[in-house]
Amino acid sequence: MVTNQFNSASQASEQRYRHLFVNMPICIFVVNLTVSPATILDVNKRTELVYGFTAAELVGNPVTYLVPEESRTSLHNILRRVQRGETVTIETTTRHRDGTIFPVRVIATLDPTNSGRMITVVEDITTERQRRSESEAIEAERLRIAHEIHDGVAQSLAGLRFKSALWSHLADSAPPPMHAALEELQVGLNIAIADLRRAIFALRPVDLETLGLIPALRQWVADFGEQNQLAAEFDTTGSNENLPVAYELPLFRIIQEGLNNINQHASASSVRVSLTVDAAGGVALSLRDNGCGFDPNMVGKVGLAEHFGLRHIRERVLDLGGTLDIRSAIGQGTELLITLPPTNKEINITQNTGAHFVSD
Repeated sequence: MVTNQFNSASQASEQRYRHLFVNMPICIFVVNLTVSPATILDVNKRTELVYGFTAAELVGNPVTYLVPEESRTSLHNILRRVQRGETVTIETTTRHRDGTIFPVRVIATLDPTNSGRMITVVEDITTERQRRSESEAIEAERLRIAHEIHDGVAQSLAGLRFKSALWSHLADSAPPPMHAALEELQVGLNIAIADLRRAIFALRPVDLETLGLIPALRQWVADFGEQNQLAAEFDTTGSNENLPVAYELPLFRIIQEGLNNINQHASASSVRVSLTVDAAGGVALSLRDNGCGFDPNMVGKVGLAEHFGLRHIRERVLDLGGTLDIRSAIGQGTELLITLPPTNKEINITQNTGAHFVSD
């Protein structure tokens, strides 16, 4: 009786895991590493949908079957590293049934229940690559504009400021109104040049890929405070390594826009940026200042064009499926509270996988 109950429980567990494998909303391959070349043992429904092949057409074929020639070196590297016991995450390319090549993110690891098998998760990142290309184009344009402002308008204004100082010196015998006009011109030029310098600073791209988001933010916030004579602090808590890559550039831009908005409108002497990333990749971001504050209910209404930056931030946040909460009152400063959901881009592929997923 006990044996029968154990067998029934085991079969029920097997069915649950099989159901999970088959219906997982990401491509999963089970690969046999004991033969050469390594061959496909099993795939799930998502794989059939993405690649255009049936499971019967894929099972038994070498793993190179879906890999274009230019990506086979990457594939062999994955196989070698997995056989050494590593879990490998890499971006490469693969092909649809019709031969079209598309970019993917591959996560591969040994089956913990059978070292002769590899579990491979494959994610189509075509849309992500397109977003990256667009972001790179935007960054290049920002750099071009910053250079043009610095080399064009800013230099012209600096030259004019020098000339106005010379005119003021040469006009010692001129009537007082002329002295007053020249001094006013000097003040206006100083303000214009300072504004341009802030604009150039805001447009200046930061190499997120080289520095990483957190060091880049820490550097940018410190530079922002120094540039604008503000006490600017940045702190981070939680699992920063779990921050989704897709959130990095949007978060950087949200923080840039938020701080620039504070500098332009809040009359603040201090700002604090706090970033928290939870274990699932969810994000909580706070931007707090000690400025003049405002009525949040008036944002977006006619006459408050100065809060265009806040509307832009809200649009970015909504595009990511997040929320923006504005907490402010006149004379009491402002806090922007932003939350972004986990992207569910990666799943745990080292637990409850392997032989459970394969029909013997």
